[in-house]
Amino acid sequence: MNTGESPKPAKTFHPFRWCLLGVLAAGAGSLYTPYPARLVEAVRALVQPEPCVVEKVVVKYVQPPLPPVPDTPAATADSGKPWHPQDSFSMPEVVLPPFPPALPEQAMDGSFSHFTKLGGGINMSSRVKFQPGTTAAQDRKKKDAYLVELGMSLYQPHAANGQELLLANPKLSKVLAKYTELMEAAQVSHWYAPLYLHKQNEIRKNAGTLSKLMDRHNFYDTDTMLEIAAPGSGRKVLWIQADMDVVSDGSDGDRLPTMPDKVVKSDHYQPSTSYRWKKRTKTPNPLLKAWQERLEKRVKAKASAASIASARSVVNDLLTYSYLLAEYDPFIVVPLTLNEGKASAYRPQPGDYAVVVVGDRVFPAIVGDFGPKTKTGEASLRLAKAVNPAATPYSRPLSDLSASYIIFPGSKEAQNGPIDYARLNSRCMELLDEIGGLGPAARFVQMDDLLPQPAPAPAPAPAPAG
Repeated sequence: MNTGESPKPAKTFHPFRWCLLGVLAAGAGSLYTPYPARLVEAVRALVQPEPCVVEKVVVKYVQPPLPPVPDTPAATADSGKPWHPQDSFSMPEVVLPPFPPALPEQAMDGSFSHFTKLGGGINMSSRVKFQPGTTAAQDRKKKDAYLVELGMSLYQPHAANGQELLLANPKLSKVLAKYTELMEAAQVSHWYAPLYLHKQNEIRKNAGTLSKLMDRHNFYDTDTMLEIAAPGSGRKVLWIQADMDVVSDGSDGDRLPTMPDKVVKSDHYQPSTSYRWKKRTKTPNPLLKAWQERLEKRVKAKASAASIASARSVVNDLLTYSYLLAEYDPFIVVPLTLNEGKASAYRPQPGDYAVVVVGDRVFPAIVGDFGPKTKTGEASLRLAKAVNPAATPYSRPLSDLSASYIIFPGSKEAQNGPIDYARLNSRCMELLDEIGGLGPAARFVQMDDLLPQPAPAPAPAPAPAG
């Protein structure tokens, strides 16, 4: 009977389904083999890292040995007393600085003193005194109601004799062969007292201004000043025992036509020395231009007549004269005090020969300049560096009074000029022989010329005959 519906196809098993069923069956069967367990172990190894092995470190503490217990009576069982460690050692004593004096809690009469060290080796002792007054309105009108009184106390030295000179330089008796005979003939120079009189007057003048006071170094710069006529020869000697400060003055266009800018432009450098001579070449002095400019500025600024006259005098001298050079020439400076008083056979003049004794060394030199009336013991930079290579214009070669300046008055050459170094060395030795010569311990230090001598000007050609 036909109902109108199409017939349904018969159900069949697709081949893909057979393959899938085979794979599942094989997988189920593999569960009964060792392969699944190995696969699981491999997966775990990838996911979990290997465990770290930590090595256990054992630290052992070793007790250091204890110091031996001192066998003191307090530590023995027989003493019956306990041992106290502090009894076996002692600590150094602690010294505390002194406390400042306690200030009073109320105004009262009385006085107190105070000691202070100032610059220049000056020590100051001050004293403040409070005394009864009237009312403030009345006391403020009185000049002596609030008064500072300044006082100074100085030891005035005497001139050292021959034996006392050995305290300054013990080698002197071995350096000069006739030292004892020279000291027996020595007399204190009549210029020693005026030198210290000038020092005293300088201090009196500046006693009210501490900043201008002469310092300790310059007050005690002269151990002695002796006048000696050498036994036998009668050679006059002026002996000054002092320290040694440094001077760096002088100029000479003939021997040194150029100088550093710091010298040329310096307002303190002195272009001249007391020892001078006529210029020998046409080379201008290296400081001439700078001083001409100073003169022009002073004239334009309408400076004082004295200031203009001083600059004009320097310019004229630089056009005419040459001078020693402190950096190259060995010379000493003597105080202007030696130019005071009546004529004397012991008065040195610029150009006189001299020797300077330091330790066992003897240096030839000349008197080159005059300095302040209150000061001795100055030498050129050349001489100072020979004594001590570390010397500079700002650093003296020695600070004690161990330099002996032995001056031979009246020994200068007949004509002034640049130092002839061969003549300097030989003439100083001759003069030393006239006072007994050098002893076996002496070392004479020869000085050589450090500058080339200028070439002499060519002689004019003779005029043609006829």
